[in-house]
Amino acid sequence: MTKFYSLLAAVALAASVNAQTASVTINVANIGGTAVLATGNYNNGAERTWETNTISFGGKAITGNAANQPVNPTTAGTLIQTQASNGVFYNTTALPGKLVSVTINSAGTPRESSLFGGSSRLVNTTAANYDVTGGTQVGSASTTGWSADLAGTDYRFFAIKRGASAGYITSIVIVYENPTMAAVDTTKAKANLVKNTIVANELIFGASAKVSIYNAAGQIVKTAEVSDNSRVDVSTLPKGTYVVTGLVNGQTVSQKIIKK
Repeated sequence: MTKFYSLLAAVALAASVNAQTASVTINVANIGGTAVLATGNYNNGAERTWETNTISFGGKAITGNAANQPVNPTTAGTLIQTQASNGVFYNTTALPGKLVSVTINSAGTPRESSLFGGSSRLVNTTAANYDVTGGTQVGSASTTGWSADLAGTDYRFFAIKRGASAGYITSIVIVYENPTMAAVDTTKAKANLVKNTIVANELIFGASAKVSIYNAAGQIVKTAEVSDNSRVDVSTLPKGTYVVTGLVNGQTVSQKIIKK
């Protein structure tokens, strides 16, 4: 009976972990207020930086909207105006978990943007044309955003690059996994991170990785560097359900374990 309830607890934990996401919204208020920056040249595209939810962001060739654009009765300064080809939004510190979706909410005629994802900052250049350096384009250019194309990726950095036409944006909503221990299908990762998922005193590992062990509250209770057939002592951990995560062959792998 005890094992039955432990398994139920494991299933419940997996459901809560998979559903654990957070979001951050980019709008006029957090890019620096409603003041219009030198409309026409967007203050020569000077970088604007800000922090929201402890994540640092940057933007280039963006400004508050000019007088009553794109359509009346839009109030000046209430929308983000992005310059054609050069307007770009990006993060300069990593998201706490992998990118899940990006939604662009536009005003007036929606304009296409492209999304790029990567493992480090994607916009560094100070040249007049703000290119995305490194990373991978996600799906196709879109007027509304991206979700399905991000399945199976592990991007912590993004860049949203404006297409051929200037556009007006009410907000951009970034959704990411939190905590980073969100479970994945280990069969897809082609790796057996933990060999014994019912544990007494030791975890036995089947792959090399830097691992973290989380309790049911999402707190890290132990970290270690492991290799194939290495063992980690968990005898001091209380009985219960835990999640072990590690990066194996470039794939984030998580497995549930039950401490007896």
